[in-house]
Amino acid sequence: MAFDPMAMEKASAPKKQTVAQLKAEVAAQTKVVAAAQVAAVAAVKKADAAVVKVDPAYGVDLAKQALAAASPGSTDYTAALRAKTQAQTQLDQSNAPKPGLDAVSVARGDTYSWDTANKKWNVIKGPNQVSTTWDSVNNKWIISSGGTGGTGGTGGGTPPGGGTPPSGGGNLNTGLDSATQNLINSLQQQVESLTAAQNNTIAADTAMKESARQDALAALTDRFAKFGLSSLVSKIKELAITGASEATISLQLQETPEYKQRFSANEIRLKKGLTVLSPAEYLANEDRYRQALRAYGLTQFDNDAYVSQFIANDVSPTEMSNRIVTAVQRVQNADPAVAKQLKDYYNIGQTDLVAYVLDPEQQFQKIERQVAAAEIGAAAGKQGLTAGVGVAEQLAAQGVDQATAQKGYATIADILPTAEKLSGIYGTTTEGYNQATAEQEVFNSLASAQRARQKLTGLETASFGGQAGTAKGAFSTQYLNRQGVSGAF
Repeated sequence: MAFDPMAMEKASAPKKQTVAQLKAEVAAQTKVVAAAQVAAVAAVKKADAAVVKVDPAYGVDLAKQALAAASPGSTDYTAALRAKTQAQTQLDQSNAPKPGLDAVSVARGDTYSWDTANKKWNVIKGPNQVSTTWDSVNNKWIISSGGTGGTGGTGGGTPPGGGTPPSGGGNLNTGLDSATQNLINSLQQQVESLTAAQNNTIAADTAMKESARQDALAALTDRFAKFGLSSLVSKIKELAITGASEATISLQLQETPEYKQRFSANEIRLKKGLTVLSPAEYLANEDRYRQALRAYGLTQFDNDAYVSQFIANDVSPTEMSNRIVTAVQRVQNADPAVAKQLKDYYNIGQTDLVAYVLDPEQQFQKIERQVAAAEIGAAAGKQGLTAGVGVAEQLAAQGVDQATAQKGYATIADILPTAEKLSGIYGTTTEGYNQATAEQEVFNSLASAQRARQKLTGLETASFGGQAGTAKGAFSTQYLNRQGVSGAF
């Protein structure tokens, strides 16, 4: 049978449509295929409901009802199974696109055959013999069929007179004119170029993200190792693999039990209404606390549990240093009399002195006042005098330090015996003078205390006619004739 080129050209006409028309046709075919897929899926489900296993557990009645739903009036389970198989085949065929047939294949009479085992379409070559020649006048290929006579080939074809067909002369396999083919080729090149560019962008973006992930992983691993949290490295890697940012990883790590335990003082600060310290601030304070403790040999307090108390109670490193100086220089290394006075005043034992001073729960101002009071009491004791805790604390609150207390109580010890003896003699006619009066005069420059002492001096002088040094009362003039004693210190 001779092949009609005109008929072939008409058969190939849809392939010469514009790109927009081709896209519209493809979209329409896609909808048809989609609808066929939906119908096939429904048929498979319907057949599945019919093919049931008849056993006592399921029940014959239910099996028959399922079959009737799939194929009304049927009692043949084999027919139901065939319906299921047919529906499944239709579904498989709708999911397997058919290979395209070019103009030569169509001329040869190629057909499709379904491969059930491999679930795909195969092309079976047709019986027609096909030849191709180049039409240089019309600038296209001419495909001729020589009728049946064996299996034909696709053929290469050459234009009359030999040589290669012009580049603009159409395409043998597609049957498209050169303009349409060039347009398709151009579009394909653009798609390939855009695809390559997109792939390059994706690759670059992926590389950049991987680099950022590795940088974040290294930075966080190093940072948390410095925090003493090397145990969280595996957690850091796990979060980094998911693509989490450095900030996100840091926030999530702060919710781990290990992190909360390491910075446990922050939880206490939060409950007390204090601001939470950053890890850098937290570690910096810890370092300064430890340096101060080690500098004074207080290694028994150099541990995480003790140091964290200072952070929890908002004790600054400066205050911590001041506490240590007080604990070591004014208590631990001080005169034993001061330690005894702390015991007498506040019942603070020798073994508890340093711990008491360093206790962050105790207000440092209170500790300083108590130590100063003990120093004042010890200064009075060295002169054979006794200063009550109330007097010592009052003098400490006035700013009297240990040196001033030692000088003041030395003066009081000098004038008090004579003043008290004269008070015993003249106490019925004038105001007396005792240790409290002397403390008021010496430490507070109280004028009334000074007048009381001077009045006793005047009475003594008048009684013995001013014969100081030879009379019975001469002992009184050695100190009491002075106008004042507070200015001496």
